[in-house]
Amino acid sequence: GYPRYGFHPNYLSNPADLTYGPTEPPTATFTPDGAPSSGSSSSSFHPDSDAPPKQNTFGSHFTRELAGCWQYCNINGPFPPNMVRAGIDTDGDVIYVGRAFHEGDMIPAKVIPTKNLAYICYGGEEILKEDFEVLRYGAFVWEFATAGSVPETAVRIGQTADGEPLYMGRAIHNGSQTPGKVQPSHGCCYIPFGGEEISKPDYEVLCVR
Repeated sequence: GYPRYGFHPNYLSNPADLTYGPTEPPTATFTPDGAPSSGSSSSSFHPDSDAPPKQNTFGSHFTRELAGCWQYCNINGPFPPNMVRAGIDTDGDVIYVGRAFHEGDMIPAKVIPTKNLAYICYGGEEILKEDFEVLRYGAFVWEFATAGSVPETAVRIGQTADGEPLYMGRAIHNGSQTPGKVQPSHGCCYIPFGGEEISKPDYEVLCVR
């Protein structure tokens, strides 16, 4: 089974500098840009907010109100409403904040419901994950950082097997705004893109507002 990490985000109470809040408004029906129509068979994306959540094998929990909560998902869906936006794919599909367990690490993930995909980057590769968590609700901003640094209000998404904290970053690459992992000891943000793990020295970091 999956380890019961359930990391609390690490942050201080300092107000963030930006005003961008990438959360969806609470609605009964959630349909992100580019989601398939009801008659489409190209995706199993299900926006039904009444669907019962699957058992939380990651051991997630509601954290403090501003920090949102984590919910278990599978690439076959359904995907819950009110997921936190992270970026835009090259074709315009919305990417959301996720995390997944891999080789002893809990790693920030990019989740694309309209494609039924979730990726992490590890060991130089972009890796598909079938089981993962998505971040929901909360009040967040994206703040600029560089060279492995993170703001005081950065949300701790996971950690390495050695205990180093990992954060959610995002960067522009080949016409996309792609999220990935900020690993401070490596001095960069790694993004999963085109089958590779790509290093970005300049990036934005997900922070509590």
